[in-house]
Amino acid sequence: MAVCDANYIRLLKLLPSLGADYTRDIRLDLPSGEEAANAVSHVVRLRVLESCRYTTTLAISLLTPSSTHSFYRPPAMLVRLYHDADTAEVLRYQEQGGFHLGGSSWGKPGFSVDEKQQVNAFLAEWLALCMEQGLGSNPEPADVVSVD
Repeated sequence: MAVCDANYIRLLKLLPSLGADYTRDIRLDLPSGEEAANAVSHVVRLRVLESCRYTTTLAISLLTPSSTHSFYRPPAMLVRLYHDADTAEVLRYQEQGGFHLGGSSWGKPGFSVDEKQQVNAFLAEWLALCMEQGLGSNPEPADVVSVD
């Protein structure tokens, strides 16, 4: 739970608005190829899909340059923020969700017991990288529109 709680705090810092259809792109310079000196710009896209009173659902994906190989699938996940519990959890990763514990059921692939923990830890590292590079620490102010 501590990882999920920390992810919630990081996401609030990276997203100045949690309104529906809000999107924020964060540029990351990641090493590419055999030389770490060659950095390629990638974009982490944070997009609010649904915003309700107690929950917000986000799509988080890595947009890669067109020069990457066709066999590489960039990370993509669906994350839900629970505002009443101040926590965030990964619901789907690479179009796989409903983490089944204890093996396969009904012909669906089974996941290891700690798969959900691993995916949430991966999200934590990804968000920390966004903040570490300084590209997420001071987001632009959001245009606030009140709907009565």
